[in-house]
Amino acid sequence: MIKVYGASVIGTSHIASDAPCHDAHYFQLLEDDLGIIAAVSDGMGSAKHAEVGSSLAANFVVDYLVDNLEDTTEDEVVLELIKEAFIKTNERLQEEADITEVDIKDLNATLLVIVSLKDRQFYGQVGDCTAIGVDGEDYRVIVEQQRGEYANATFSVCNLQSVEDGVYEKCDTFYKRIAMMSDGVESVSISSKDNAVSQLFFEPFFRVFENESFHPESVSKALERFLSSERINKRTDDDKTLLFIGFE
Repeated sequence: MIKVYGASVIGTSHIASDAPCHDAHYFQLLEDDLGIIAAVSDGMGSAKHAEVGSSLAANFVVDYLVDNLEDTTEDEVVLELIKEAFIKTNERLQEEADITEVDIKDLNATLLVIVSLKDRQFYGQVGDCTAIGVDGEDYRVIVEQQRGEYANATFSVCNLQSVEDGVYEKCDTFYKRIAMMSDGVESVSISSKDNAVSQLFFEPFFRVFENESFHPESVSKALERFLSSERINKRTDDDKTLLFIGFE
């Protein structure tokens, strides 16, 4: 059984500037409990319509993979398909830019995708979202932020070169607990010094999966309240997304 819940909430900086939430997340469970495909996207603050770009990217890439992925597909083919999905997402964003008569840069967004199939897991990453996993009692970073040669380097799924330079990998093991997040959460839950994951931060969210009365809508609402709380807003004014996946 696969359990999942998540939330994307606006940061105080966007509330102050009367801007919308630029974060988005989306997932689909595969038929017959074969797995899950999930995405997190963070619209760039410099993009005029970042909220459109992030929402479109997250939804399109997941739907594309669901429509084209088969559980029996070999590892290399899965990775090729994930990259293909990112390229198709780039094309869809360009189409949206043309339709709405804006520059595609106005839709700039990062994109992280996790593909889990029975006993195999893969990911695609363009940008600065992050994923962590639990292996036994070991909490570790699965997907790191993409970093360029310069501190202000940006990676957007709206840029075809960024997509070509994206990271498309198979996970080193099967993680029964996964958390995907935008950089607004990464900054308060993972050490910038040594990339150490805060078990204290994540463990309560994973423990929710053990509850026999687990209800995704109610726990997602609770997560939304937490991410909007003064405690978190004191530490980051950015938009925040967390998406939790549990395999029972």
